[in-house]
Amino acid sequence: MGCLKSIFRLIIVGLVIYAFFFFNGPQAVKEKFDKYANPPREVFIQEEKDFGSFAHTSTDYKFQRSVTIGKYRKITATYIPSGQKISLIDIADTVTINQADFYSTKIDLKLYELMDTIKNSPIGLRDIEITQRGTVLAKGKIVPYVNFKAGIKGIPFIKVAGTIAAYNTKNADDGIVAKIQRAVKQQTNDDTSTKIVLSTRLSGNYSPDATLNLIKSISFIGIN
Repeated sequence: MGCLKSIFRLIIVGLVIYAFFFFNGPQAVKEKFDKYANPPREVFIQEEKDFGSFAHTSTDYKFQRSVTIGKYRKITATYIPSGQKISLIDIADTVTINQADFYSTKIDLKLYELMDTIKNSPIGLRDIEITQRGTVLAKGKIVPYVNFKAGIKGIPFIKVAGTIAAYNTKNADDGIVAKIQRAVKQQTNDDTSTKIVLSTRLSGNYSPDATLNLIKSISFIGIN
């Protein structure tokens, strides 16, 4: 009897898989993914307002949402003239790293901890060297940043350059961040979180201006 049940289950699973492909399931999934990852610009601006408003950002920057699992959420801005990619990551807290850390001597350690925690950096960094500290004035907020150079784990003699910045915003009650946090049961009374701006590229090909100009274009007017 148990053997018959197992065979019946296998038949059902097989039929479901067959129907999925027969009715063009993979194409439907791809279309839904593309619709989420690459929404029209006006839709993106409205739904990602927890990062600030990108309404004044140049069309030289193309935005894409990443599908992430867990409490972190990431969007990517590609600077079209050079192809440089800039990640904006909501780390869902203000403890891992925050704006105050950029004014302290522990920013180096915080960067290592951040890379290990979020697992969103496309490469593992070592021997991080801070080359410049500064602030950039966005629309309605001062954002601290550091430029750095670093080696790549497992690859000798190769260096990358980059910029990392941080700012805090309060996530809207009806925003996508709040919905995700509630879904994973990590919503707290204080729904303010740190947003990280991170960009790295092989040393010599990296442009800090592409990153800083993106930050300057973000509007925080009317956003906490």
